[in-house]
Amino acid sequence: MIQTIGRIFLILLFLMPGIYLNAKSYVMGSAGLQFDLGDLGSTISTDGLDSSTNYKTTATDGTPGVLPRRAVIAENRLLTLQHSSNGLISAKTNGGMTGLTLSLGYEQDFGKAFFWRVNAHYTRKVMGGDTEAKFAGQSFYHMTWDYNAIQVPVNVGIKLSVSEDASIYIGAGVHYFKGGWSLAGNNRLNDVHEFLVNAGITDSTVLGLVADGTAPSANWEKTKFNVSGIAPNWLIGAQARISDKGHVYMEMETLFSFKYGIAHPSSEGGMVGLAPSVAYPQVLGGTQYRFGYKHEI
Repeated sequence: MIQTIGRIFLILLFLMPGIYLNAKSYVMGSAGLQFDLGDLGSTISTDGLDSSTNYKTTATDGTPGVLPRRAVIAENRLLTLQHSSNGLISAKTNGGMTGLTLSLGYEQDFGKAFFWRVNAHYTRKVMGGDTEAKFAGQSFYHMTWDYNAIQVPVNVGIKLSVSEDASIYIGAGVHYFKGGWSLAGNNRLNDVHEFLVNAGITDSTVLGLVADGTAPSANWEKTKFNVSGIAPNWLIGAQARISDKGHVYMEMETLFSFKYGIAHPSSEGGMVGLAPSVAYPQVLGGTQYRFGYKHEI
């Protein structure tokens, strides 16, 4: 279904300039932000990511069992450790990733109130996605997330004038997407646990909070996902004339880019804790908030 819609929009892309030679055409450019890149905010901040291995533990009633280890340690856990260890462990947290989106495109009006456009968006992380924890001043956990995506949407929509120089518009279409996210760093929490046990520490609260690091430790890990595909999107915006041929606009565009990706962990801890080839959902979509300028040609 999506492929059929995509072919229709591509046909419109090539035919419309010839059909509507007298219609207004614009070149456009914009910049904006996209929040919670990759839909990873909760993974980074509160959920973490379970390893495929586990460690032995004992319930409060003495029943033995196992619990999953953590390939990614949530930031709230590291902050809990910081405030439970009298400063022996410190944490630096930045939350989920925020990206800068740059866009260039071409738009043409047709009919009395309709338009079509093609854009190219590029998004790259500029904030967040950097977590570090230290034990006695020495880094034992440092994970840096990165993200990049290219999206090329083709949209058809309706544009309604609200005054002589201003209008609002809404459109929908399909887009091609390509990109993914990566994770690089170290997870040596298990080494901290072993050190505390060997040092004779018996505080069950602290030991419990450091018991679930990957084993063996993940050193110099670098895991990268990359996917591509076609998906739908929609947008809503408003524009205002500022000169004879110039307009400024604000818009919000939601892109439903999703596909499962395969990556190959590079550290022994990553390969044991996850898998030599691990699958994970890649959410390249999301909502972009942009401010730009379009010029009539």
